[in-house]
Amino acid sequence: MKPFPKILLLPLVMLVTGCNVFNVEDNEGTRGRGAKAFDPYSSSASGAISLSLLAFNGCAILPNGEPVTRGELDLPGYPEQCVHLNDNFMALGEPRTPTARLTVVRDSLYFLREFSVMDALVGVHTDFANRKAPSDWMRKHSRFKSLDWSGLTVGRENWKSQGYGSFQREIFYENAAWMVSDDDTLKVEVLDADGNVRTSQTYGRREFLAENPITGRTRASWTTTGVGAPRYPGDAEPRPGSYPTPIYHTGVKVSFANSTNPFKTFRMPNVDGEGVIRVTWSLMPEEPFLFPVTFVREQDREATCYKLGADGLATNEQVPCGFGLKQELKINKPKNGKYYMPGETLDFLVSLQDGDGHGLHPRDLMPSWNDFIGGTSNGLGYFNDRMILNFRDTSSTESGFKVVGPLQDLKVVNGTYALPYFSHPAYGEPQFYVGPGMADAFPGYAAAKQPTRYSVKLSEDAKPGTYLIMLKGHRAVDGERLNRLDSFFFQVGQEQATTYPGQVGNCQICHNGVNSLDNLHHGMSVDHVEACKTCHFEPQVGHISDFIHRMHMNSRKYKQNKADCTMCHLTRESTVRPSLAACNSCHISSHGTEYFDVQFADLQNTPNAYGNCANSCHGVTPPSRHILPGQ
Repeated sequence: MKPFPKILLLPLVMLVTGCNVFNVEDNEGTRGRGAKAFDPYSSSASGAISLSLLAFNGCAILPNGEPVTRGELDLPGYPEQCVHLNDNFMALGEPRTPTARLTVVRDSLYFLREFSVMDALVGVHTDFANRKAPSDWMRKHSRFKSLDWSGLTVGRENWKSQGYGSFQREIFYENAAWMVSDDDTLKVEVLDADGNVRTSQTYGRREFLAENPITGRTRASWTTTGVGAPRYPGDAEPRPGSYPTPIYHTGVKVSFANSTNPFKTFRMPNVDGEGVIRVTWSLMPEEPFLFPVTFVREQDREATCYKLGADGLATNEQVPCGFGLKQELKINKPKNGKYYMPGETLDFLVSLQDGDGHGLHPRDLMPSWNDFIGGTSNGLGYFNDRMILNFRDTSSTESGFKVVGPLQDLKVVNGTYALPYFSHPAYGEPQFYVGPGMADAFPGYAAAKQPTRYSVKLSEDAKPGTYLIMLKGHRAVDGERLNRLDSFFFQVGQEQATTYPGQVGNCQICHNGVNSLDNLHHGMSVDHVEACKTCHFEPQVGHISDFIHRMHMNSRKYKQNKADCTMCHLTRESTVRPSLAACNSCHISSHGTEYFDVQFADLQNTPNAYGNCANSCHGVTPPSRHILPGQ
C-alpha cells in the first residue's frame, strides 16, 4: 500500500483551512544523570538537569514553538515582539508580544545539552534559479552576518520526496570558515534581574555529538517545499507539485546538541523572579544570545501529575511532577493467555510518566493539542509541523507508536512499499497521538483530549514470532527537553521468543556511556538498532541506507576505516545490495547525471533510486576497495 505521508496533510489543511550481540546493556548504559552519571531520562533526584536553549529570529522559544517573553527585564537587543511559529501555517506572520515563559529551577544543577538558534525568512527568495540572493542575505543581513563566511560555496542540492509527485528541494551553502571551526566555545552565564552574573560555565564545540552540518542540525540552506521533480539537471523552473504555491524558506541555523560532558554543570542561582541566561559564542563575541528565564522553586510545583496505583496506572490523586520521561504499556492478555493469533486484535494502554514514576496524564486521556501549545501538558509534546518546517527541528515532537513483527523478518525495505513483515501503520511514520494538520483542519480537534488506549488488528497471515511495540515520546519542562523511544514485546502464534535478524550492529563500539544512542536524536537503545529500518524506509522520512552512511562517512568524529563495512555490517548479505541512494550517500553522484530520472521515481515504479542495482548491472560483485564480512 502506498503511504499517505505526513507532509501531504499540509497542503490538505491549506485547502481546508536474536542474537546476544545486541545485548549490550552493560556496555552502553550508565544510570543516573549529570554529575553522578549520565542517563538523560532519569528522575529529578539524580545529578543534573539537561538544558536546551532554543531561539528563532532573535527570540527564545520553547520546544512547542512558542516565543518567550522578556517579562519585566530590561534586555537591550531582545525584541519586545516575536514571531509566533504556531500562528500561521507554513508562513511567518507579523511579530506580536509573546507571553510564554522559560522556567528553570533555582538552586539546581544544570548542564547544557542543546543550543539551537536560527534566523529565517519565508516567502522572500522566490526565484528558483537565483542561488546568490539567499547567500547574500545570510552573509550580509542575517543575525549571523558577523560570522566568518570566507570560503563559502554552494554545496549539495538535495531533493526529498514528499510523495505523490511532490518534492522538497534544499540547496546547502557549505565550507564557510565558521562551519568548519572545531575549537570554538559557548560561554553560558546566568544573570539575575539586576544583570549580575551569578554563575557561568564554558562548553567546547567538541563536547557535543551533533555540532556540524553533516548531522543536519547546523545548516545554511535555501529550501523550496511542494514542487514537482525537475525535468533535467539544473532545471531552473519550478514544476507544479502538490502545493497550490511552493513555500520558500531561507535559513541559517546553528545547533550544538547531545552533550558528551554532562558532568560539567552549573548551579542556577537561588533567587526569585526573573533573570536571563546569556550565551556568548566565541565566533560572535560581541553578540550574545539572550534567553529570559523565570526562576521557580521545586517545592512550589503545582500538583498536576498523578500518583500511580498498584497496577502502574494513574490514580485520581495528584502530586507535583518531577523531571525525566518514562514510557510504559499495559497490554491486554491474548485470548489463549499466552500469545496472540493472526487476525486477533492487540489492545494496549499507554502510560507516560516522569522520571520519578508519576503519571503525566490521567489513566484514560492524554493532554490536548491546546494543552501542549499552551504549556499545560506537563511537558508532553506532540507533532508540530511548524517546528519541523520553519525551525527545521526534525522529529522534535513526533510522539506516537508503531507495531511491527516478527523480529526475525525485519528487513531493510528498498524500492517498494510492500513490507515483508507486519507493520501498523504500514508506512514509515508511527501513528501519532495528534495527527499532523488535524488541529487546523477539524474544528474542535485542538481542544480534544487524546486517548491512551489503542487497538491494532493483526493481519490474518501474521507470521509467528516476537513482535515489537515502539513508543516514541517527547517531553520539555523547566528547560529540560527529552526525546526517547522505548520497545515493548509480545508474542504471536507461538510462545518461543524470536530475535532481530542480526545483520547490523557493533554501534556500542563508539556509542557507549555519554556517547550512547540513548543520547542521540530519538533516544533509542542500541539494543534495538535494527528497529530503525521499520520507520526509515521511505524518502519522506529519510532512507536508512542513505542517511546512516552519509552521516558517518562525512563526520569528523568517525575515525574508523570508512571502507571497512564490517564495522557495522555483521553479515555479507546486508552489504551486497547497492542502490543509487546507498552509493551516493558516500560517493556523491556516483553515476553523474546518467540516471537522473531514476532518483525522482516513486518507490512503486521500477527502476528507482532505492532499487537493487545488483540485479541490473553490478551482479553480485561488491566494490573491490570495500572490506565486507566473510559470511
